[in-house]
Amino acid sequence: MHINLFILCDDPVSLAGLESIIDKEEGVSLIGRSVTAGDGMRCLDDSRVKPHVVILGEPPSKRSICENVQQILTRYRLDKSRPKIIVVSQNDDDDVVLTAVRVGVNGYLTRMRSAEELLDSIQLVAKGGAAFSQTIAARFSRYFSSVPKFSEPTALSGLTSRELEILTLLASGLGNRQIARRLFLAEKTVRNYVSRILTKLQVHDRASAALLARDAGLGAPAAVPS
Repeated sequence: MHINLFILCDDPVSLAGLESIIDKEEGVSLIGRSVTAGDGMRCLDDSRVKPHVVILGEPPSKRSICENVQQILTRYRLDKSRPKIIVVSQNDDDDVVLTAVRVGVNGYLTRMRSAEELLDSIQLVAKGGAAFSQTIAARFSRYFSSVPKFSEPTALSGLTSRELEILTLLASGLGNRQIARRLFLAEKTVRNYVSRILTKLQVHDRASAALLARDAGLGAPAAVPS
């Protein structure tokens, strides 16, 4: 799919860096950008601006993330599908990342190792996935795996054993293709399972499902097959 991207970045230098990466990707069009939240939100008020993904670049605080996400969700509440949101920041404090996930972001990237990590993440969240830097995914997996497990978590009790298995891998940061390879299933089959899991958990995206799974103690770090 061709992706329309909007960047809201408080730091001009970081904005220039993000733009230089996006310019190299034919499948992504930068339809708008702003270095101030107010100007950015006014741009998004234009009904002709229809981003698939919004990047929040170097937000100055946890409060800024919450406010920006809430405003974006409010602006597109009547649309059939709202833009997906990725935070790109050097701040990888656990409290900030967890708060971002809870308010509705679909990805959180920090200290990216390559331009491809950003571009792959944009593609992933645009298709309904969740994208987190490996260090964040590993750290959160270790944290949530240390939470005491309940014999029958209320939110997950309606899932089959196969659905729980897929949810565990999802919560470990694996995408549909990686899960399919791990379980020797067709990728389409995995997509169908994920769709049923989201319906049963009454959540709208993979990030929210992963958060519920980790709260229940699922999602230990998983080795990704090469």
